[in-house]
Amino acid sequence: MIQDIAFNKFDDTQMSAITRIGERVEFTANEVMIAGGQKDYPFFVVQTGEIDIYEADGDHSTLIATHGPREFSGDVDMLTGRSTIFTAIARSDGVAYRLCAVRLRRLLAECPRVSETLLNAFQTRREMLADLPITGVRVIGEVDTVEVGRLREFLYKNHVPHSFYDSVSQSGIEQLEQLGASQLELPVVRCNGKTIGNPALERLAECIGINRKVDGQHFDLVVVGSGPAGLAAAVYAASEGIDVLVVDSVGPGGQAGSSSKIENFIGFPSGLSGSQLAERGYLQALKFGAKFVAPVTVQAIETDAAGVHRLTLSGNQAITARCVLVATGVSYRQLDLPGCSRFEGAGVYYAATSVEARVCENSTAVVVGGGNSAGQAAMYLAEHAGAVKLLIRGDDLRKSMSEYLCGRIENHPNIELLKHTEVAEILGEKSVRSVRLVNNQTGEAQQIECAGLFIFIGARPHTDWLPDEVLLDEKGFVLTGSSFMVNEELRSRWQKDRPPCDLESTVPGVMACGDVRSGTTKRCGFAVGDGSLAVACVHRFLGEQ
Repeated sequence: MIQDIAFNKFDDTQMSAITRIGERVEFTANEVMIAGGQKDYPFFVVQTGEIDIYEADGDHSTLIATHGPREFSGDVDMLTGRSTIFTAIARSDGVAYRLCAVRLRRLLAECPRVSETLLNAFQTRREMLADLPITGVRVIGEVDTVEVGRLREFLYKNHVPHSFYDSVSQSGIEQLEQLGASQLELPVVRCNGKTIGNPALERLAECIGINRKVDGQHFDLVVVGSGPAGLAAAVYAASEGIDVLVVDSVGPGGQAGSSSKIENFIGFPSGLSGSQLAERGYLQALKFGAKFVAPVTVQAIETDAAGVHRLTLSGNQAITARCVLVATGVSYRQLDLPGCSRFEGAGVYYAATSVEARVCENSTAVVVGGGNSAGQAAMYLAEHAGAVKLLIRGDDLRKSMSEYLCGRIENHPNIELLKHTEVAEILGEKSVRSVRLVNNQTGEAQQIECAGLFIFIGARPHTDWLPDEVLLDEKGFVLTGSSFMVNEELRSRWQKDRPPCDLESTVPGVMACGDVRSGTTKRCGFAVGDGSLAVACVHRFLGEQ
């Protein structure tokens, strides 16, 4: 069934639309149709003949699939503008219809049945990559180091297929020798035929081909942050013809993208992972023409007398926008302990995905926190780690966690709930090896060997980059119309002859949504609703211009 979805064939009606919009081309046996690492590569629908799809990276070549009549090449990177990770070579002479990215978007917009087939196939193909014999981007380095964790988080959030090799293992040593990279600084990355040592995220993005230059461009709306709120805003804005750019410091998903399973999101009764939600929202936004750029941070916002916002971005880029939507969310707070920062990404984690779960195989995972995120992490890790210890400072798990999660945790044989318990010390050299726990009622202490300490406590909003004109509450969350207009002193800061939109900040045209907004409920569903509502505010603002 999955194979049928991934490698579907177009029917007569769909082929008719493709022949109308596409360009007919003839190809000959052994012709390179798409070169490995090519950006803005075309989409092919085969009419006659066959095209082979390979993963090729200089030192290896693996056949992945063969497309015959009425079948098609490509995956989600057709819409992202990234470099292809595959090579397409004609197996025989034949005829195909070729569509550039512009024509492909037209096809998706004009032909819903083609759109459904393509998007389902693109999504399924990407999901299948984990089980296919491909190497993808190679990362060779020391297990549990901050540098390796940084690279793998970026690759994971941007859905880039990759393989990891421990640099001290036989396979890792062989990889370094094979690539002639034994003298390079670890971790070593191999991508698109290039071998680089300990790259910055910007260098890695450039190597993979996922970076996009936007310097000097103007947009109707710039969304800062691509968690559930930012993705929802991007989908609704782009679908309604608003020229929207989404910028993010890592990649789509935000904090929710690191959630192992979300079970209370409407429409998914069996639940879905945060990564799945992010990938589907990302693909949906791309379908409607939203543009994404990462890894990019906004360093400053200035608003001129005409109300145009100038955003200074990392990488020496600057753009302008009529509206800015702050959807930067929050991050979990660190424990106030020596070594907590030093071990971040090397045994101290603020997410529980397949990347972190591998670290805890046959070992103990310690989870700190009493909210839903901590509960979801504990449940997920319990399926991978040797044991899970869930720590809460109080005695009642139900004070801040949903009932359904509490029941599962209390009945899971691999999870031990430790009440009135806090982490007193993190021990290890290069990575976490054990933690010392203390009961805050009795003072009793115990030391537990563990490979991973997962922290889900408190929330710190990402608002340090905002100008002083955007007012924040006492905890650093953005005040919006619904919260600052009730205060006479704050209301006086609003210098417009109209009331602000509910999600508009004290700077006209700068809005906030999701977890970063003051007074919101920190739930994925609420963030999506907030992002959708923000687009109504954008429409209202743009209509006044």
